[in-house]
Amino acid sequence: MPRNQARIYGLLRKSLVGELLDTQFDLFSARSKRAGNVTKPRALFANHRALAANSEYFASYYHTCEGGISLSEYGYASDSDLDEEEGEEGEGEGGKNDKIVKDDVSAERMSRTALNLNLGVQRIILSRRVLVTDTAFNTWQALLYYLYTDEIVFAPLRSQRSEIARHCSLDGPPPCSPKSMYRLACKIKHDKLQAKVLAAI
Repeated sequence: MPRNQARIYGLLRKSLVGELLDTQFDLFSARSKRAGNVTKPRALFANHRALAANSEYFASYYHTCEGGISLSEYGYASDSDLDEEEGEEGEGEGGKNDKIVKDDVSAERMSRTALNLNLGVQRIILSRRVLVTDTAFNTWQALLYYLYTDEIVFAPLRSQRSEIARHCSLDGPPPCSPKSMYRLACKIKHDKLQAKVLAAI
């Protein structure tokens, strides 16, 4: 049995007994050039053991969670996988009414606290909850999918990207920017993923 297939079967078994999802990642999905912020936080859910088994980076990677940060604090202002905000003149999501929550308490305590992330109805996992401050939601989603399946798909360049290409099918890997993924692969020191990205550029 191929390794990635065995991995997926193991995750399916965990799901049957409610042990699949034990980690929540909060990431930003858009950029507001007017406000100079990254905005629109979204959540991804994963199994920590599966991630740690395929990347040493995840064995000790956990932070606390917050609601919005500046582009400079985000650390990668030109991230191609961040959407550009629309209607920035308003004060809705991503506008000046967004709240920033910063706390240095433990990830376990944060996971049991209702945080103002402007996410609407959202499942809160009573385990690890992690804020990722320098990677876009799309890039991280593609990374998690790759670590589960060994499959990855790269989106066309932003200048060539159509509205259809921006939205992935649920039947396949979520597309991501190769530039953003290469940066992330270098950060987590994943040589195999780095090679895949370079081959696609």
